[in-house]
Amino acid sequence: MHADPFSTILAPILNLLNQALPKDLASSIGSQIESTVQQAFKKMALVPKHEFEAQEALLTTLEAQVAHLESRLRMLESAEPTDVGEPN
Repeated sequence: MHADPFSTILAPILNLLNQALPKDLASSIGSQIESTVQQAFKKMALVPKHEFEAQEALLTTLEAQVAHLESRLRMLESAEPTDVGEPN
């Protein structure tokens, strides 16, 4: 399971606050920091890394398919016309 990035970021900060400040002040400041960071994350359009990577792989596949189809289209357009559809 993936670690919560929010906790990963805040844990060292909260630990330093607890070591450097009296308990009640550290707790108060820690709560304010957590609240501010949570609000900032909510404003961002974040997606999990595995979802991003899946969409990136899909995009790469689709780009390759488009390139292949464009190549085939150029080949068909440059081919000489056949007798199909010509009057006899």
